Amino acid sequence: MDAILQRRLIEAMGRDAVTPASAVVTPRDHKRAVAAVRVCADGAVPLRVRSSTGGGPTAPDTGIVLSLERLTGVTVHAEGLTLRAEAGAPLDAVRASAAAAGLSVVGLGSEPGNAGTLIARGAVPRRSLTGVEAVLPTGEVVAFGGAVLKDVVGYDLPAVLLGSMGQLAVILAVTFRLEPQHARTPVASAPGASAGDRHALLARAFDPQGLLQSQS
Repeated sequence: MDAILQRRLIEAMGRDAVTPASAVVTPRDHKRAVAAVRVCADGAVPLRVRSSTGGGPTAPDTGIVLSLERLTGVTVHAEGLTLRAEAGAPLDAVRASAAAAGLSVVGLGSEPGNAGTLIARGAVPRRSLTGVEAVLPTGEVVAFGGAVLKDVVGYDLPAVLLGSMGQLAVILAVTFRLEPQHARTPVASAPGASAGDRHALLARAFDPQGLLQSQS
């Protein structure tokens, strides 16, 4: 990590969030995560994203790793039958928070990991989600849906972002649909990554500078 990039990231997120030796940044909230993406957009700096402390991608040449491991918030809206989970939230915590309210997440089994890794694998059933919060590689913040089920409209674009497996946007948080425990709600298969020319067109639209690097 060069000195100019290091200084700009520290100004945007604080010294505790920047590890120059490994080129990893760990923002402690959404605002600082967005700031990190904007620094990269302004300087045409490539970035890769991870959502946990264990393993994950290494920094691309001249770029950084944006780790969302500190974004672990989970909020249950029992009356609205929804749950908001930040990207670094452990799935065990998601299940436990829902269970404490006598509820469970639609379509979420016993998978390990956290919300971000679930998204990166393309393993989130479309029926399970009512909202997505993300930042595009340009630094623009987008949000779709939310905690009120009747507000869920125009879901195609969130499906595209989720189906891209982290290559079109940095997913900061998602809102899951809840149901009473032991209920059985059929869910659709998770959307897969767009392929070939269609994916290339989407990538040019969402990430014209090609900054957001594949996690594989």
